[in-house]
Amino acid sequence: MRQPAIAHTELFSYLVTRHTGRAVRTNIEKQLASFDDAVLAVLDLRGVELIDFSCADEIVAKLIVDAPRQERRFFLFRGISERHVEPIESALSRQGLVAAAETLAGDPLVLGHIAEEFEHAWRELWHLGAAVPEALADRLSLTREVTSGLLAELDARALVIRDGGRYVSFGRALRDAPDEERRDRDSSI
Repeated sequence: MRQPAIAHTELFSYLVTRHTGRAVRTNIEKQLASFDDAVLAVLDLRGVELIDFSCADEIVAKLIVDAPRQERRFFLFRGISERHVEPIESALSRQGLVAAAETLAGDPLVLGHIAEEFEHAWRELWHLGAAVPEALADRLSLTREVTSGLLAELDARALVIRDGGRYVSFGRALRDAPDEERRDRDSSI
């Protein structure tokens, strides 16, 4: 797999009502439809003062549920603060979903429903940037088979990018993206 395209989107300041959430999600989906290959969509919540439960469901949960797996859509919710966590976690957990996020301080965060061992593997990979199962197994003090199973589940849930035999964190994918690609795909919603 080649490096996924990067799409940045800044969201409205107040995300309330299901209707608003549906409109925002539809706009994001239209933007993503312009990509032919894999894409890492970065949704920036730094300017979002309020997101209610219905908007979190319409935007976050439905984007993850509706992402066409064959087109490899990945989502990173950036700029997450305490006021965002409860509505997003609630929307995701109700459906057994999970999303990759980054706090305002830039710390990696998994939101939603995921077992501790998967979250631990995801965090270690985030800090490494990229790894093959053997290297991550050493870091986790697990067998290669167990680590391969963890990575396969993270890949199936679109929390990592599989590149041949190695797995790449979203943080590394963003760092590796050419500057002009990041600049060309920025937009606000």
